Amino acid sequence: MPEIAERKEEVYVRELFHRLSRVHLRKIPESEQEGVKSPDYELLDVGERFAVLEVKRLIRTPRTPKNGWQVKGCEEGIQEATRIDNGPHRVGALIHHASKQFARFSDPKILVFVNDESLIDCLDLREAFNGFLPYGNDSLGYYNNKVSAKIANGQIREEKWKTDLYVWIDRCRQCDPMFRVVTAVGLWLARLFFRCPDIGESPNRALDSG
Repeated sequence: MPEIAERKEEVYVRELFHRLSRVHLRKIPESEQEGVKSPDYELLDVGERFAVLEVKRLIRTPRTPKNGWQVKGCEEGIQEATRIDNGPHRVGALIHHASKQFARFSDPKILVFVNDESLIDCLDLREAFNGFLPYGNDSLGYYNNKVSAKIANGQIREEKWKTDLYVWIDRCRQCDPMFRVVTAVGLWLARLFFRCPDIGESPNRALDSG
């Protein structure tokens, strides 16, 4: 069987998981049906498939007006670039795309984010999923910023629950992978294949705990 081409971020995930947890990923051939896409990998143990896995990359976008940035010059020729935060929207869009790739598979599902954008982090996944993010501190108190409610309750309202385990890899910060458990099956996968014994008994609490 000829080798199936892998994107660079796919190779990165496959090699990282094998190095950290001895996880074995095998590439899934693309569907021959027009308009139908498959997940990137199947997770194998002793030749048996335990889950399907999709890799999504968050790229670093150039700080230009074309990409929605407002750029202005400051003192000594330094430029300042600002834009409205679109991290949860970008994450939500990738969850939606992955759900379509997972749709024809009954296996447990793992979605891996490889993040190369320094202005995005795992809190954007939490905000896209929950529709809010707590802001504040112990002395002043906290409030829930609900600006992302339309993302969580939009096209991913039902789709987000169909992925058992989310994995966040901040490649731009060289951090260890972080896990977001959604189902009991996802909890089992995290513990068995990714050595996460302390992730907690409650899937929903694990998702909210960061």
